[in-house]
Amino acid sequence: MPRTVHNNLLRSDEVPVARLQIDPLFRYAGNTSFILYDIAHVEQHHFVVADSKNRVERLLWFQFEGYLDNNQRKYNYSGMETIVLKELTFLHDADVSNIDDDYTDRPTSDFAHVVNFLKEKGYLFEGDAMFKRLVWLDGDLRNELMIIYSEGLASTGHKIADLSKGGMVTAEWLDLSRSLHERALASFVVQ
Repeated sequence: MPRTVHNNLLRSDEVPVARLQIDPLFRYAGNTSFILYDIAHVEQHHFVVADSKNRVERLLWFQFEGYLDNNQRKYNYSGMETIVLKELTFLHDADVSNIDDDYTDRPTSDFAHVVNFLKEKGYLFEGDAMFKRLVWLDGDLRNELMIIYSEGLASTGHKIADLSKGGMVTAEWLDLSRSLHERALASFVVQ
């Protein structure tokens, strides 16, 4: 495997070549790889902070993905801001989602693979959550590194309906997403 983890250091010797040091509060849950929708190869690495009942409180999910030779697809992300971490430029955004609904709506997605993998490892990953997504793309737009940081929404005292467009406290989402961004970036370092 071109990517390894030792002492919470995720080392990638392939696209992109990178060393990612994960905060020691996170525990490495393991990795999985699969073909997504018959068009892309995916390799996922999962780091978790869980409570005493193995409920995931924080998740850091690294996904190395590339289109297969059987297609000419290219990754296309629009409306995302950029950030540079060391020498890697990432697009980034944040959102809220219900894990259970997403899993039910897209049972063969990369996200469903995350939920299934964590469940197999004895973790419970459910409920309303906030997600911070960072995406690095190669020059051909055929390979990506996606980093997703997630936290339960319950600790904020809000529900998804509160923060969705037209919700009661959508103005608070700006502050919540900023602090989520800071915690996401504090959870790992690109070396």
